[in-house]
Amino acid sequence: MKRIFAFVLILTVIALLNSLESPAIAKAAPRDALDGLRKEHPRIILTPQRLQSVKTLAESDPILAAMLDQVKQDAETKLTQPTIEYRIPDGKRLLAQSRLAINRIWSFSLAYRLTGDRRFLDAAVKEMHVAAGFKDWNPSHFLDTAEMTAALAVGYDWLYNDINPKDRETIRQAIIRLGLMPGFDCFAGKSRSSWWPRASNNWNQVCNGGMILGSLAIADEKPELAKRMIGHCLKSIPNGLKEYRPDGSYPEGPGYWTYGTCYTVLTILALDSALGHDFGIHEHEGLDLTAKYRLHMVGPTKYFFNYADGGVTARPSATIFGLAHIFRQPDIARLHLESLIDCYRLDREDKKPLRERFYPLNVIYYPENKKMIASEKSQLVLPLDAFFRGRQDVVTMRGSWNDSNATFLGIKGGDNQASHGHLDIGSFVLDASSVRWAIDLGSDNYNMPGYFSKKSRRWKYYRMTNLSHNTLVIGGQLQNIKAVSKVTDFQTKPKATHATIDMSDAYKGQAESVVRKASLLDRKKVVIEDVVTAAVDDVRWGMVTKAKITLDGPRAILTKAGHTMNVEIVSPKNARFEILSTRPKTDIENQNKGTRMLAFKTKPDANKKMVLKVVFSPVE
Repeated sequence: MKRIFAFVLILTVIALLNSLESPAIAKAAPRDALDGLRKEHPRIILTPQRLQSVKTLAESDPILAAMLDQVKQDAETKLTQPTIEYRIPDGKRLLAQSRLAINRIWSFSLAYRLTGDRRFLDAAVKEMHVAAGFKDWNPSHFLDTAEMTAALAVGYDWLYNDINPKDRETIRQAIIRLGLMPGFDCFAGKSRSSWWPRASNNWNQVCNGGMILGSLAIADEKPELAKRMIGHCLKSIPNGLKEYRPDGSYPEGPGYWTYGTCYTVLTILALDSALGHDFGIHEHEGLDLTAKYRLHMVGPTKYFFNYADGGVTARPSATIFGLAHIFRQPDIARLHLESLIDCYRLDREDKKPLRERFYPLNVIYYPENKKMIASEKSQLVLPLDAFFRGRQDVVTMRGSWNDSNATFLGIKGGDNQASHGHLDIGSFVLDASSVRWAIDLGSDNYNMPGYFSKKSRRWKYYRMTNLSHNTLVIGGQLQNIKAVSKVTDFQTKPKATHATIDMSDAYKGQAESVVRKASLLDRKKVVIEDVVTAAVDDVRWGMVTKAKITLDGPRAILTKAGHTMNVEIVSPKNARFEILSTRPKTDIENQNKGTRMLAFKTKPDANKKMVLKVVFSPVE
């Protein structure tokens, strides 16, 4: 009888947990998921009112006017380029074509709304017809389906009043048949992609975002279908947003932050423009802080602290404008505007297409606060140092926000099981004198066998392991693949900032304890100090660089682009630097050409405790 009671109790608890929604969503969601629906089109973000506001503001704002010209130039250039096509070159992903569809359809659609030039209207409709003619949008890799749905949903909505009824029907049916219906299969557990509604990574944000946009586009014609889909998405969305707690950081790194957060911003703004509310999604803990996370993850070199499977180049993201709009953060918007001006020549004469597919959103989200825009520089004073807690504890320190030669250090604790994660606990990147001296090699080819298998094959690839990162290797072994290591102390002062990471779990069975302390002294000099107790074998300290290395015993001179960095081993006294190859064992992996590792090895101390201390001093 007791067993039966316990079994019933377990089932009741499971049912209760499954029924729970985010407190914010539960509080704000109306009974009818389409309550407040704007009946007319366009209703997704670029409403007639918003468009008029943009046009009016551009009359007195030369920066926005130049950006509008860029949009028109970009669309003009795309008119002579080929349409999307059904291509899955790697046998897995249609994703490149889905993203190209967004790039082209949104560009043409916005250009038409701005100019009334029917060439852009016809080009957008043609592109959507091509997508509608595909046999599927590759639902087995549902990111492809979600992004293609987003592409057509926006084009359909923005151009609705000028597309003839027959074309509207074709596009609407494609959104339903090739986008939303496969989405229902995912929620019903009938698809290979049925895992993403429960996921806490970027897939959850992108896929829910695509389904929300598709639903809002066709909500007046197919209200019951749209209600059902929005209802499913509202239950799933909190799974993806919990990772922003508590400080707005992102476990998959700043590169995937740009991807996932963009779709969350699209979701919030689309719901708000179409329904007048977002079901409280924006109230999720950490979302209002996450724009600052993105800003802190970029060094003076304009490179990301690219931990996990992220790229290093930090191009301006329209997501920042979106967040600034949602949370009324004009200074954040100004900082993004400054980066836009730096990155894109606003008097572009080359007419080359803008590579960022979401670039049109910079125009739509452009802040309306003329006083803020008129100021020469942002009034926001970000701290020089930041500690972002979360699944991947991350710390950044810098000498200045305004000097491209400033020293910048990014270092992380981490969870080795995090999505897209590497075995990189304790790894760091270092900028100084406009050079990235200590680099993260980043991701490798996603199509390599078992790349995403965290039980076996993934950890055989060089770039995925601590062997290739700027951290420790004990006895040639990998870090504990299930390790979780936290920043245990963070102190920021004008002249000295310190962060301490307990990495003991990462080296479980290899040492009794491992603690790494990273310091920025006088806003210029960097010190990495490791205390390793009772190591079972040799300890290797390593740092990957693209710089030329000249060795001098315990010292190394790094040179790159006419700049110099001195590196010195302070402890152990008998340690000597060496240069190691960064070439992996297999030919299918990236060969890491142009890189090398500065390293040294030391044997366990007779007293069972060793201190490894390295000092970096940039040369002016």
